Amino acid sequence: MSSGLKRDLNKWHGFALMIGGMIGAGIFVVTGEAGATAGPSVPFGYVVLLPILLSSALAYLIFLSTPLGQGPGGAYVHISQTFKSKFAGFFFMWFQFIALLGVMAIMALSFGEYIVGVFGFGNVTVLATVMILVFYVLNVIGVKWFGKIQMWMSLVLFVAIILLVVPGLFAIETSNFTPMLPNGIEGFLAILPSLFFAYFGFEQLAQAGGEMEDPQKSMPRTMIIGSIATVIIYFLVSFVAFGVIPYDQLAASQSAMTDVAAVYLPAWGKWIVTIGIIMAFATTLNSLVMVVSRMMFVFAEEDIFPKMFSRVHKTTGTPVLAITINTIVSLLLIWTGTVDYLITMALQGMFLMYIGHSASMLALPFVRKELFESALIQPKIPLIIVCGIFSLSVLVYFSYSLILSVLPLLSVWALVGIAIYMTRKVMKKDLVLKPVIEAKKTV
Repeated sequence: MSSGLKRDLNKWHGFALMIGGMIGAGIFVVTGEAGATAGPSVPFGYVVLLPILLSSALAYLIFLSTPLGQGPGGAYVHISQTFKSKFAGFFFMWFQFIALLGVMAIMALSFGEYIVGVFGFGNVTVLATVMILVFYVLNVIGVKWFGKIQMWMSLVLFVAIILLVVPGLFAIETSNFTPMLPNGIEGFLAILPSLFFAYFGFEQLAQAGGEMEDPQKSMPRTMIIGSIATVIIYFLVSFVAFGVIPYDQLAASQSAMTDVAAVYLPAWGKWIVTIGIIMAFATTLNSLVMVVSRMMFVFAEEDIFPKMFSRVHKTTGTPVLAITINTIVSLLLIWTGTVDYLITMALQGMFLMYIGHSASMLALPFVRKELFESALIQPKIPLIIVCGIFSLSVLVYFSYSLILSVLPLLSVWALVGIAIYMTRKVMKKDLVLKPVIEAKKTV
């Protein structure tokens, strides 16, 4: 599936791709916003979401430890191979693909807005364009350089977080956590769907399957460790924030961690926050450019998109055309001001993809037994059933609570995706799925 891609990423690059991609600038900038609804209980919201994250991640641990982990594609490949249907995999992955194009554009614009706000000069659109083009070049010249730069940027981000969190733990006032639930349990539950968006990206590691060393063993391990590490980071950062500044003041702040750092750090604390935010923008955007291009690459390999988008440059080993097309789309969204048409469905698109993926995990041992038996990680079927039902139930609840606000836009993009698929099916006469693992024949 992944012919031409180079296996130049090691486990440390994998950690940088996953954790750096998940920890966005929002944890620094708007940490306190959820406090307006849930008060100082926000840090514990991240912990409450951990079982949901792990239940959703279990599906990836299983699928990535099968031969499917040898290539990119992620949920598309997992769902389509489980249900033996390209359409099923494409339908669920399509929403995430579209949403991520919007996220690329909005992250670049947010970076531009932040730089203009901090330094007081510059053009937001130009800065956003430069940001995207920098990571476009980095992704085009080779995945090895992508991995190296991502790893160093993630290291700087990690150091900035340590310098913020460790002194902050000694500046916490326990009285700031009273009352813990100023708006009751209803307020706490109300923030969980949006907080879960902070974990958006843990599955992006799956798109590096064609470029990771020993992916069937390394990627599941990286995913589980990276997920838990990210939960700890989110908890500590938000715990310090709400412990240092009362939640009502934090909720009104537009630069939460800058205000927090000013309480217990010297004047240079502002620059720690600034460096951390820049690195958070950079690592997230760098990973997005890589991940979205691999999605297009797989869609093209599967003949759902034109085959030319799966071409890999002989020297760099990267899908240059796929990276270029996605970059152009993101730049058009930025310059035409139409990014909202995609970004408003980002959270719902993520929930739909996770729902389809959890359903495929539930079905895997029963409808594709031979694929399940090829996995290096084979949990007991009762555990799969419990985790699958739990994950599905919570994700459907989260999705239902948000879907009405984006239903018209979601319907439009669903029709666009169906039209693309059906057009290619007519042009190719048929879109036959080739099983990675053949069913065993009985004599």
